[in-house]
Amino acid sequence: DEEADRVLTALAGRLKARREELGLSINKLAERANMTHVGILKLESGERTPMLLSVLKMSKALDLPLSTILRDLGH
Repeated sequence: DEEADRVLTALAGRLKARREELGLSINKLAERANMTHVGILKLESGERTPMLLSVLKMSKALDLPLSTILRDLGH
């Protein structure tokens, strides 16, 4: 559905923007978040729908509150 696609695209964009803002490579973020680099690539590109646990791991690794990541995504 269009709204779900829009939300996922916005979420992926926020995560990628924060990673780039911190100057982290995908591999470094994967290490910090205890995830695979392929998983992060797929989340950032929108190829994979993120599970809440993955978003939580990334928010901690990016030092960005989950509430900030999710703010206004559904509007």
